[in-house]
Amino acid sequence: MTQEIAHDAARQRYSLVIGGVEAYLTYERPKPRHRLITHTIVPDTLGGQGLGKKLVAQIMSDVIAAGETVSSTCWFATGLIDKTREWAARRS
Repeated sequence: MTQEIAHDAARQRYSLVIGGVEAYLTYERPKPRHRLITHTIVPDTLGGQGLGKKLVAQIMSDVIAAGETVSSTCWFATGLIDKTREWAARRS
C-alpha cells in the first residue's frame, strides 16, 4: 500500500494519515528560501513503518527542488539529514 504525503504550505505541515491516525512533520520559515524543521511526530500505533523517514524525505525533496536550505531542531530529522550527504549539503 502506498501512502500519500500531503503538504499544507499554509500550516507548514506535511502529513500522512493511515487508518484515521496521522503522522506529521512541521516546519517554520524563519527567513526566505529556508525551512526549519521543528517536529516529526509518529504515533505509537504507526511506529516501525518508516513513516518518519518518509516525511523527512518528502520535505528534503521539496527543499532540494526549490533550491532552498534547511535546518532542524527536531532530533529525528537532524539525524537523518546528517546521515544523508545530499541532504546535509543543504544545511545552513
